Amino acid sequence: MRSYPTAAIGFIGIILLATGCGGKGERIDLKVPIAYGVNQKVGAMNSGTVAVLPFEDNRTNRSHLGTRYHLWGGESHFDLSSGTLGETTAQAFADYLKERGWNASVAKGNGATGVDVTITGQLVDIAVDAKSGVGQTDLNGKNRLIIFAKNHADGSQVRETLTSTGTSQVFWFDPEDAQDLLNELYNKNFEKFMADTTLDGKLLKVRR
Repeated sequence: MRSYPTAAIGFIGIILLATGCGGKGERIDLKVPIAYGVNQKVGAMNSGTVAVLPFEDNRTNRSHLGTRYHLWGGESHFDLSSGTLGETTAQAFADYLKERGWNASVAKGNGATGVDVTITGQLVDIAVDAKSGVGQTDLNGKNRLIIFAKNHADGSQVRETLTSTGTSQVFWFDPEDAQDLLNELYNKNFEKFMADTTLDGKLLKVRR
């Protein structure tokens, strides 16, 4: 007879752990990802120099990077571990371009002098949300960026809107699940930029 209550308590304990009801109100740190594809580096191009300026943060809610909703009520928030989202996004983008063979770097303030292409951007909507249910946690993410590039050789400009969304479902929630989804969405947008544009000598152009 005693085995039944014990089994029930054990089952409830597993459910509580799986849905992550503990840790309500905590801050969960996330990082803007470094470039993917380190082992897929393209040979360095004999092309112009590119400076990436910190992005403008135009999100409606700039307080957090998303929310985790716990099964039994209460919320925790995803937040950037360090720096500003505009600075870390610019660094991640420059790292990605370098991994693809571009001569790219981050410029601070008005430091984008003596380069061939200057890239600026706007953060429109970036968030990861996680909602715990019985035996599962559903994650939803969105990433919307606007990239502006100016060619100094002829004054031409390129504007690219990049949007990606994604979902994930896990049994055992871990902060890495939110981090992985954030990484995936950033890199989807970076990959789309590479697919849509080309650096032709000292000019950034839209592919035809």
